[in-house]
Amino acid sequence: MIVKEFNEHVHTLAFQLPKEGKSCCGDSFYIKTTDSFMICVLADGLGSGERANESSAAISSLVEQNYDEDVDVLMRLCNEELKDKRGATVSILKVDFHSKSFTYSSVGNIRFMLYGPSGAFIYPLPILGYLSGKPQKYRTQTYSYEIGSKFIIYTDGLVLPGIKALLNKGNSVEDLSRQLDIYTKKRTDDLTYIVGQLF
Repeated sequence: MIVKEFNEHVHTLAFQLPKEGKSCCGDSFYIKTTDSFMICVLADGLGSGERANESSAAISSLVEQNYDEDVDVLMRLCNEELKDKRGATVSILKVDFHSKSFTYSSVGNIRFMLYGPSGAFIYPLPILGYLSGKPQKYRTQTYSYEIGSKFIIYTDGLVLPGIKALLNKGNSVEDLSRQLDIYTKKRTDDLTYIVGQLF
């Protein structure tokens, strides 16, 4: 499954595959762009199949309903939402087009990287663990970005060597997606990635 979302400030492309033998993907995502910001959430439900999807889909639905909130607030709401569910790793990215900055927070093994035209490389370290309704610490950070920066967010079903070189080579989100294709064949886990470029 491929989903594109774009406006004059950002182009994004999301790609998703379920684990081999599963009809239902345990990952979920939501992307929304407006004239002033973009918000993106990626959740990986623990395990795979329908129970994993129940947790991850609850996260994407919650962010869809509350996309105007700050990232800190959304992470807290996501944790509360997963009480009595299996749990999920969660990453939230919110980009402010006017200030040329983005805020990012993550709990678990979802990866995020941004590469700027000047060679600047931003790779926020996630908090270990997962959201399950229990008390949880968060690390929410805000960075500035350069026009033309490219980014990727992906679940652990995608194993990538040399990600910096990949982001450096890709001329567009479609080009990046084509280069990622060879890493999507194993399907030993649910797999989701979102690539984007900021203008």
